[in-house]
Amino acid sequence: MIGMTAGAVGADTLVLRNGRRAECEVLGFSAEAVRIRRGGGEQRDVRLADLDYVEFGELAGEEEAKRKAVAMRSATPLIVYWVKRQVWLGRPRSPAGELGLLYAGLLLAEATPDRMERARKVYEQIEAGDWSAERRGRAKAGRLRLLIRQGKVEEARPEAERLLKESEDPRVVIELRQVLADAAAEQLRVLVAAHPRWEEEEGIRVERGRWFHEALSGYLHGHVFHGAEEDLAARGLWAAVQLYAGAGEREAARACAEDLVKLYAGAAEASAATGWLVEEEEKEKEGGRRTGEVRKEER
Repeated sequence: MIGMTAGAVGADTLVLRNGRRAECEVLGFSAEAVRIRRGGGEQRDVRLADLDYVEFGELAGEEEAKRKAVAMRSATPLIVYWVKRQVWLGRPRSPAGELGLLYAGLLLAEATPDRMERARKVYEQIEAGDWSAERRGRAKAGRLRLLIRQGKVEEARPEAERLLKESEDPRVVIELRQVLADAAAEQLRVLVAAHPRWEEEEGIRVERGRWFHEALSGYLHGHVFHGAEEDLAARGLWAAVQLYAGAGEREAARACAEDLVKLYAGAAEASAATGWLVEEEEKEKEGGRRTGEVRKEER
């Protein structure tokens, strides 16, 4: 068949309008048909008019690559899978956009200029072409988060506020609130850097408190109101840990980290929180040892 969109995905299932199901490998789509390969290597075309939907399966090694990428906090293991998946962005029920969001988020976390530029392109691709409105909204939020990371807070904030008013999807709302929290945290960072003695200046102290609580509220929104959205709630809670710790509020940071480990044990952020808690415990022990040594010397 000419004009097929290619990108072979394994372990797929066609669900036909007559209720029949066929396990196969989807090889490509044209305007009229989907080409598949059955177990014995036979290829055939199925008319789109006869097709209800496709259940896209995992590519060989894809799940392991996701786990590895998250554990390493590196997008590299996902590159080959995104290249293969992205051609299915517009196909209903395709998981391509979800993979793309994970890939772009990891690129953004690595924060080098070339990876941030690659993340921008992935976010824009999902925003323009994904079949899911929810994922298009989350891609917009990701793009705005990237702008904030680049220091373009004043560019990102108005669009995030507008989208927040328009969106009703819980996951998109969580993402946008975290974007606005990132913006507030960046404003806080700039303010404290410009006024290192902010505690002594009443006006600056008030402004600092406003940015701090705006950031904290945005980061905790998913955890407090949408805990079932575990991946996003965990990400926001970990950001809250870092915000508290950066402000010197160690007990509050520890409480958030403990909640993260207890409630979202399967999230990558839970591993980071566990490591942070261990480091805090070591610091406390070291501080206790030093205090004991000083007391001995005083005697």
